[in-house]
Amino acid sequence: MNLEELKILFEKNDYKFTKQREIIFEALNDSHHRHITPEELYTVVHKKNSSIGIATVYRTLSIFENLGIVKRQEFEDQVNRYELIRENDHHDHLICTSCGKISEVKIFPEEKYKKLVEDKYNFEMQDYSLKIYGLCHDCRNKEINNKEN
Repeated sequence: MNLEELKILFEKNDYKFTKQREIIFEALNDSHHRHITPEELYTVVHKKNSSIGIATVYRTLSIFENLGIVKRQEFEDQVNRYELIRENDHHDHLICTSCGKISEVKIFPEEKYKKLVEDKYNFEMQDYSLKIYGLCHDCRNKEINNKEN
């Protein structure tokens, strides 16, 4: 979604599009698929515009979520993280239980999950989120090295 599309979406849904919300959107867009916490986002946007408070960040994220612009994810640490929803970019998450690293992966296309769920369970899937917990490559190596020593 680009800035013009965002402005149109805001107008259609009777939300005011402010410079602060634009800065927040741009910061999310610049996060390059990072799963960013509201506090991390606040740190970035506050540097660009010191009048943006943490409450504005939370309110804007809530609006963005209601409009389908961002997706909220909660991982093992129970912290809400946000990422922009990008067209045709559904992905799953590998979460390291040791260091907390989150990696995005595409295990199967969304259509494959949808067909499996519909065929096997007679259930119409509208969305899904797959989170796989385990040890990342670096943490596995550390664990192996610690056992050898």
